[in-house]
Amino acid sequence: MSTYQIDRIEQEELKLVGYSIRESLNSVLQSRIVGVLREQLAARGNELRNRNKEGIYLIQIYNQDGQWTHDTPYQHVVAFEVSAFEDIPDGMTSYTLPSGSYIRIIHEGAESEVGDTYDYINSTFGVRPIDIEYWNDIYSLNRQDARIDILIPAKP
Repeated sequence: MSTYQIDRIEQEELKLVGYSIRESLNSVLQSRIVGVLREQLAARGNELRNRNKEGIYLIQIYNQDGQWTHDTPYQHVVAFEVSAFEDIPDGMTSYTLPSGSYIRIIHEGAESEVGDTYDYINSTFGVRPIDIEYWNDIYSLNRQDARIDILIPAKP
């Protein structure tokens, strides 16, 4: 497993369609619900006529009070990028990721080891309002050559 910071990027607004839940990290790890939602979304990907990419995003939106623990519920959005919010399939929701400056961090290795990358992010960058993961190939996430792109807001 390796973690490295790539660069600071300007991300345009992203329109996303998929599933959203509000759960704690401990609950997500125990139930594996994000993985279940990711697989369900992949199976329904052909229902999204305006889909831009094959990869799937995970947006993690934290409480703004800064009082986060592993048992604090927060919003998880598992979604495909789309060009327009038209004909959203039943059971799915839309989310808009605003444009902004982000730092891109690459996690290479199995998804089960991504906690080590988040330890690095937390110790280097501290508290953030949001984390964005992009999984280019969800079927390779258990392999050591898997890659997860992580975006975090850049401080001015």
